[in-house]
Amino acid sequence: MPKRSVDNFLLARWRETTATAALKALADHAVEDRTFKPLASKNTSRWHASVGGHDFELLCTGSRFFDTRAKTGGGGACYATEDDDGEVYWWLKGVSTKTDEGPTEWMIPPAGVKAIELMERWAKPYQSAIQRELEILRGADPLDPVIAEAAAHQSALFLGAPAHNPGLVRTLSTSSWNENLNEYAHRHGLTWDFASHQFRRKFANYAARSRFGDLRYLKEHFKHWTMDMTLGYALNEAQEMELFAEIEDEMIDIKRGVVKDWLDPSEPLAGGYGTNLVAWRGGEGITMFKDRKAMVIAIADSTAIRSNGHAWCTADDDLCVGNDLEKTRCAGGCDNAVVGRVHAHVYQGMYTDLKDLASLDDIGPGGAARVSRDLARCRGALQTLGYDPELAAA
Repeated sequence: MPKRSVDNFLLARWRETTATAALKALADHAVEDRTFKPLASKNTSRWHASVGGHDFELLCTGSRFFDTRAKTGGGGACYATEDDDGEVYWWLKGVSTKTDEGPTEWMIPPAGVKAIELMERWAKPYQSAIQRELEILRGADPLDPVIAEAAAHQSALFLGAPAHNPGLVRTLSTSSWNENLNEYAHRHGLTWDFASHQFRRKFANYAARSRFGDLRYLKEHFKHWTMDMTLGYALNEAQEMELFAEIEDEMIDIKRGVVKDWLDPSEPLAGGYGTNLVAWRGGEGITMFKDRKAMVIAIADSTAIRSNGHAWCTADDDLCVGNDLEKTRCAGGCDNAVVGRVHAHVYQGMYTDLKDLASLDDIGPGGAARVSRDLARCRGALQTLGYDPELAAA
């Protein structure tokens, strides 16, 4: 079937059409569920529709929709999917020019969806300005090459007009972004020379740290980045692979930095694996490697390393109870655990709390035995790391 072109007025109307308006126009039957109470956006409504003998339950917000039964949606720059456990994942559609990857998608948090909604409204006057420019250009010369250049910016969200030519609206350039970032930073007393690519690199670093169990950076607003990357690939094949490669590079750097500290002769280590490392690094095994750098790389690249907050775990999986239910197990000689000085404050805190528990007379013989065991584990780890637990607890 040959493609049909439409005039710009009709195209603009289509772009502004809401999902509910399209549903009413296209469905055989559509009725709104008035009992529905939205949990996120107050502008969301639920509709029951019938099309071609098939029934649908749709959540509509502006130009976006979500099919609750198929667990997928679309419309606008964002769309959502839902897994079997009811977790909703939001995706941002765009075009990546960094590696000529072309159309691609990124997983974003709900806050990102709200930001895009805001930008869609903010961009409308600028998009209208480009529309007027196109009408003037086509009226003067339909073959003007500027028409194609201007049309390429019409659907962009981050638009602006340069100070030297305020009547020309185009997508913000990298230099414009960097200039705006630094103006914003200087207004807030920051002296750092910002560049937009630094945010991408920092995100890769945060995501890599989250895979090591350090959830402080992402747990509040980007929880899904803690999952294994292979699951990330399975969720959406259109994701930008270059970003995953940058995250993997950051992970390699973090792992090698951790191993470098482990192999420092002045660095005390507790835990079963840590104790073995201390004995090994003082022996003849190091002569197996060409130099120290080669040794660090070899060990880091061949060892599973992740942080559980109170130790580094080198087990192939995360099934050990020492990762959560029995934290002192890592300090009690677990063969897969490395406890460093960075974890000392955790064991000092547990030691202080355990001493308070030990003073209670209503925890029973089993509870008293558990407290005594865990106190010994924390005390041993702290002493190995060069700390006196009694001084800190006093």
